[in-house]
Amino acid sequence: MKNLMITTALCCAATGAAAELTYGSAFVNHHNFENDGGNIDLTTLGGAAEFRLNQLTFSGEFNRIDGEGEALDFGSVGVGYALPNGVTLGADYTRFDFGGDSADILSGYALYSFSAYTLGLSAGDSSDLSDTTYSVFGAWDVSPEGTVGADLIRLEGENIVAAYADYDLANYNLQADAIVTGEAELFAVSGAYDLGNNFSVTGSLSSLDVDGDGLTAFSVGGAYEFVPGAKAELAVGRLNVDGGANVNRLSLGVNYEFGRKTSKRRTLSNVVGTLANGTLGLTDF
Repeated sequence: MKNLMITTALCCAATGAAAELTYGSAFVNHHNFENDGGNIDLTTLGGAAEFRLNQLTFSGEFNRIDGEGEALDFGSVGVGYALPNGVTLGADYTRFDFGGDSADILSGYALYSFSAYTLGLSAGDSSDLSDTTYSVFGAWDVSPEGTVGADLIRLEGENIVAAYADYDLANYNLQADAIVTGEAELFAVSGAYDLGNNFSVTGSLSSLDVDGDGLTAFSVGGAYEFVPGAKAELAVGRLNVDGGANVNRLSLGVNYEFGRKTSKRRTLSNVVGTLANGTLGLTDF
């Protein structure tokens, strides 16, 4: 997966000034979870990029969640070609790897953009899965700074609904996610408010229910932007587990982000990343 992302970046860089880097991000964070039973340390890292070259859009992302000798790696690379009539045709490749067990999904998609709206369909195949993966997705640019959207995914005979909202305004940003599967329901919201002088306050709240077992997580923290787009962040939080021991969390990290994604296509990797972070109460990071 890392090699595929590097290859995509090199192909775009070779085009010279004609290519536009519309979005980029990178992060590395460390989390400590503590309760009466002891401590667990977890590291999350990754990055994403989007390049545009005339009618072509190249994108890629990689994420890793590493802790206690086990790691979950997931990511994707993709390309889309925009036709003059508002239709975009594309393909993307997604890979998951957990403890040596992996799955690869190659998908093709078509989407249609009109005014501030986007509607799309996709189908993906994998030798590691028993059924074809399908999705129907849509998005609405409510404003130049805000987008809402949803994906309906059919994966291994199970329906997954993943909705989101993303706002990035002058003094604050806000992100909300809702994911519903046959076994789990996740609702999460996180945001940050600019205090001035490169400081901001952050917070998050999430609720996860898996077969009747619930988990609620919340956090508060702060961030300092030491160069444009790059922030050092610190947060403290708590995970309240139904019928179990509550867990305290301390997180610190460095996050870099610039631009805004232009493609409304979300891969399965995006949805899995949201669900994984929500399960761990890490919606603020």
